[in-house]
Amino acid sequence: MQQISDSVVQKIEIFNETGISELLENELNSLQNLLKGIEFTGDFSLSLKDQVISFSERITTAVLQLFLSKNQLDASIIYPEDLGLIVTEEFGNATFLYKESFKVKNSLSEGIILIPGSYGITQNGKIARLGKRSADYTAAGITRLTEADSLQLWELDKEFKTCDSEIVPNANLIPRLTYSEASELSYFSELSIHPRIVEPLISKHIPIQVFRLINKGKELTTIINSESFVTPNVVKSVVHTDEIAVLKLNGPGVGFKPGILAKVTTAFHHSGINIRSVITSQVSINIILNKNEIARARTICKELPLSSVSEIIIEDQVSLIAVVGHGMQQHHGVSAKLFTAVAQHKINVLLSGSGASDLVSYLIVDQKDTQKAIKEIHQIFFE
Repeated sequence: MQQISDSVVQKIEIFNETGISELLENELNSLQNLLKGIEFTGDFSLSLKDQVISFSERITTAVLQLFLSKNQLDASIIYPEDLGLIVTEEFGNATFLYKESFKVKNSLSEGIILIPGSYGITQNGKIARLGKRSADYTAAGITRLTEADSLQLWELDKEFKTCDSEIVPNANLIPRLTYSEASELSYFSELSIHPRIVEPLISKHIPIQVFRLINKGKELTTIINSESFVTPNVVKSVVHTDEIAVLKLNGPGVGFKPGILAKVTTAFHHSGINIRSVITSQVSINIILNKNEIARARTICKELPLSSVSEIIIEDQVSLIAVVGHGMQQHHGVSAKLFTAVAQHKINVLLSGSGASDLVSYLIVDQKDTQKAIKEIHQIFFE
């Protein structure tokens, strides 16, 4: 801990000759005392874990305030506990309680305000994190609670485009997205927005405005709201992720034996494993999971009484490709164009799924075919 503290002090002295602020020093000392207490008691509950991780935001906020002060910009810090930002006791993945957070609206002052954005406070006064990279989800919650006209996001690491520019350099910006489309796309780009950012805004129809910073100003690139807009080719974006794997439960009777999927999903829930999708047939249940959880998932399945399952197979060198856009069920030919794009170039589709939602169709392909498949799909829909 002392090494971390010294490192923070050293880096801050680069832009601030006077050293660290009293606030930052207090944050580092508080974290050190908390870690000592955990070491002494041996208690590292989910609640304490959230409390420890919350210091990353608290320390970052104190550093940002120091940086702004160095540049003659006064900024005040308001912590979620002082703001009255109340959340559920789902440690690590909490949800806003809007009725209980009524104090927020009158707790904000004028000027530049910095708020640590990764956590809220339970009704019992405990810190509960809102998930990974959840600052924009917090911003959406505060936008709703303060009845603001819109939520502005500046300079996303990855803008909303018709495709990843690293794969298709001439991919275009997407000017308009619905809440659902933006949420779907966010699952494929953890560097863009938090998947739950739209939750606080939907019922109030509060738009999200995405800006890029350019020439000392800002340029509006994408508007996200409740207005459904179907483009002529229906598809708005082709996205993918390599961070998935498929757990295949094979057996001649898995399609006839009731309860198999229920046993598996219940066991995964108790172990904190998130299921991204399920595709079934009479002889195979294919469960799409995060790649970093696939080995643990297989171990759990081996320990379950699944008499109809004769083999458990992992496919982990695969990619999940999605075409996203409202109107797929109402417009014929989208699936035909999708499969034509990959078939004409001899790309084998391992699994596919559509129809569960009006706005997305999925393909799972071998990773060696991923970029080729994306380029061909993008070309058939956008070029």
